[in-house]
Amino acid sequence: MVVELSVDERRLRDLARALKSEEDGKELRKDLVKTSRAVLNPTRNAARAAIKSMPSRGHAGPKLRTAVAQKVMVQIKTNGRYPGAVLRAKKTPKLRKFRNAPKRLNARSGWNHPSINNPDVTVHQDGKPGWFDDTTRKDRKKYRRELRGVIQRAEARLRRKV
Repeated sequence: MVVELSVDERRLRDLARALKSEEDGKELRKDLVKTSRAVLNPTRNAARAAIKSMPSRGHAGPKLRTAVAQKVMVQIKTNGRYPGAVLRAKKTPKLRKFRNAPKRLNARSGWNHPSINNPDVTVHQDGKPGWFDDTTRKDRKKYRRELRGVIQRAEARLRRKV
C-alpha cells in the first residue's frame, strides 16, 4: 500500500544531478531528506494514531495495531528513475502469519481467515476501513505544496553556491 506525494520529478532529478556535481552534495542531500521527512512526519503520525484507535477484542499474541503502526514510514528518494517522497505502510511478515495486515485493515471489504478455535471454519473480519487512505488523502495538496517549497529552497541553495 503506497500513497505517493511526488513532486515534479524532472526538477528533483536535475537537483540530484547538481548534488552529484557539487562538493557539498552530501550535506545538501541530508538537509533535503531531513526537511522532506519533517514535512511528511505529521501525516505519518496521524496514520499511526488512526490505526491505533481501532477497537480491539483482545488477543494473546503480539498487538496487531501497534505492529502495523510501527510499519508506517516515510521514504525519501532523491535519485534514480522515480525520485520523490512516499508515505508507506510496509507488510508485516512475522505478525501472526498476517503478511498483508496494513492492506487488509484498510480495505472496506475486510478479510476472511480461519477461526482461532476451529480452523475448519472461516470467519469474516473488518478492520478500520480507510485508516490509511482517508488520513493521508485529506492534506495531500498541502504536503505537495510544502515539498515543492523544500525543493525550491534546495535549488536556491545550489544557485547561491554556483
